[in-house]
Amino acid sequence: MDEQNLKDESLPHDDTKSYRDEIDQFLQIIDGTESLESYAATLLRKTNGDINEALNIYYCNREVSLQENAKTTVLSLPPEKYNPTEDACWSCGQRAPYLHLARTFDLLEDEKGKIKATSMLCNMFRSLLALSPEDVLPSVYLCTNKIAADHENVELNIGGSLVTSALEDACGTSRSKIREMYNELGDLGDVAQACRQTQKLLAPPSPLLIKDVFFALQKISVQTGSGSTGRKKSLIVNLMRSCREKEMKFLVRTLNLRIGAMMKTVLPALAQAVVMNSSHNLNHEGAVQSLKDRLQRHSAAVVEAYNVLPNLDLVVPSLMDKGIGFSSSTLSMVPGIPIKPMLAKRNKAFTCEYKYDGQRAQIHKLVDGSVRVFSRNGDESTSRFPDLIKIINESCKPDAVTFILDAEVVAIDRKNGLKLMSFQELSSRGRGSRDTSITLDSIKVDICVFVFDIMFANGQQLLGFPLRKRRKYLKDMFYDEKLGYFEYAKEMTVEADDACLTSEATLTKINCFLENAFLSSCEGIMVKSLDVDAGYSPSKRTDTWLKVKRDYMEGSNDSLDLVPIGAWHGNGRKAGWYSPFLMACYNPDTEDFQSVCRVMSGFSDSFYTEMKSFFSGDKILSRKPPYYKTAEAPDMWFPPELVWEIRGADFTVSPVHQAAVGLVHPSRGISIRFPRYVRTVADRKPDECSTSEDIAAMFCSQTRKMDVAED
Repeated sequence: MDEQNLKDESLPHDDTKSYRDEIDQFLQIIDGTESLESYAATLLRKTNGDINEALNIYYCNREVSLQENAKTTVLSLPPEKYNPTEDACWSCGQRAPYLHLARTFDLLEDEKGKIKATSMLCNMFRSLLALSPEDVLPSVYLCTNKIAADHENVELNIGGSLVTSALEDACGTSRSKIREMYNELGDLGDVAQACRQTQKLLAPPSPLLIKDVFFALQKISVQTGSGSTGRKKSLIVNLMRSCREKEMKFLVRTLNLRIGAMMKTVLPALAQAVVMNSSHNLNHEGAVQSLKDRLQRHSAAVVEAYNVLPNLDLVVPSLMDKGIGFSSSTLSMVPGIPIKPMLAKRNKAFTCEYKYDGQRAQIHKLVDGSVRVFSRNGDESTSRFPDLIKIINESCKPDAVTFILDAEVVAIDRKNGLKLMSFQELSSRGRGSRDTSITLDSIKVDICVFVFDIMFANGQQLLGFPLRKRRKYLKDMFYDEKLGYFEYAKEMTVEADDACLTSEATLTKINCFLENAFLSSCEGIMVKSLDVDAGYSPSKRTDTWLKVKRDYMEGSNDSLDLVPIGAWHGNGRKAGWYSPFLMACYNPDTEDFQSVCRVMSGFSDSFYTEMKSFFSGDKILSRKPPYYKTAEAPDMWFPPELVWEIRGADFTVSPVHQAAVGLVHPSRGISIRFPRYVRTVADRKPDECSTSEDIAAMFCSQTRKMDVAED
């Protein structure tokens, strides 16, 4: 159908409100202006008001060429042999097709090596940089399962039932058939691909563009209120009808947040693509070898910059603009955008602070005077803490124009001697949302904010400053403490002359400080370097921040943050519930979850009931995902969605569990003995749980080790 010919046809005479609404909805979906109103009306008239059919006609007649002869496996070539223009499936000046991403995702699915996966992504980005640079940023978002920065809390809110309904309309497959295929294939993306392959089209669809997919996802995320489900479905159906090759499979996985590439893989790949496209004469081994150091430096610089300023809208354009001149200092912190928190390892050191049993909070004051609060994983929680905002505003001095603080928010009983309460008490507070804020009058659990670091002050980034100097900046920004409201983390500084573990007086002093922390209802203490190598390193675990908890002092009873990936049906008293649960750690190098143990103790009856309800419907998988590594066979598999703190007696080598396999034993993993549930870690994402490397290090640090060489 010729779009130009349709434009000249007059509007249908039906001017009812419902018909006008259909025209407006059509124009909204295609992002069309009033100049296309006549065209939209004609399409709707020809389809008897069927908006989905009208959209299908519109999208199937766009003029976009696609080079069908481009080899689908060319992206797996070594980067030095890949030609970003000749090996691409579209031409310069055109917008990039989504097929370019889908082909990359398809190759990545069978590739477990991190270096090879990074090379494939590098090739993908090289073509985008060379031919369609405007599509680089949307591609980074789509590769990392994001449509906005984490702190913006943007969600698609698309369930499996909505995707299934869209599949029915797009492919003409019945819901019962889709359910049957899902039970067989175990992945909704594979089901969608199978449905697409059985569909017969009168004409091949025009190429689906990267910008189409990203823009549609953004529109889906803002659909609210009456009719929002229908509008979301129309957008999804429209995308599905334009899919070809493996696009359908990965489109559906994107809708279900199931594309596996991680930010720590995607950003280095993009950085390497920038370097490779700026380099020439890569046809001999010496030239390639000489690039390696530059590639590693550039990759590290981009990751470091993102940890300081985790906003792709700022980092990616800056990288593309600066090219090989980009460095970690190119970008600075911005109040209102939470940096990645510095994490801690356990070890021995001498400057001590109480480790409070609360919620880690990054507190930002912006230049407009507003205060925003973010959790450890970057989610905004400002609406949950109006009392915290009030406390900060009353505590900071007038000349404290902008700042970013690292703090712990702790529940407190002000009527009972300012007694600190547990994390569970804090968790009982309402959560609020973008649309619903908690009011001061509705608060039933009071809080105290314990501030322990500052990373940004009045326009100056402080990450490279030693902790001693950062503490001075911190105290210059605020009035004196107000007990029970605003306090500095209780600390004890051991100066250099006394910082010796062989000093009995120093050891006694530290032990007393630790015991006082326990008596104050704290988890333990943080031991930090004060002057040497004492900068703030976002998103890194470092030996200059060290954690000491009661279980570490007792010598056995280590604590892990693990993800429930499956469960068995309970027996006896636990019949009707899930018990035990299969727990897993995460391997960021291979991007898979490795089982650690079964856990069946520490749960309350109400928790069992809650988990039975939570893990139901779409949250029960029909088969084990390929990125789960275990020899266990639970009754059902769960998607990785929760993080639980698990404590046990000690570690042991296991022939069944795959945690840290190959790190301490060539073919066996590591398990934890006598595990028990402690709490749900609400401010951690599944890929931020304990890693296989963490578990291997904890195993090796045990006083009593078994002979791992034995079979």
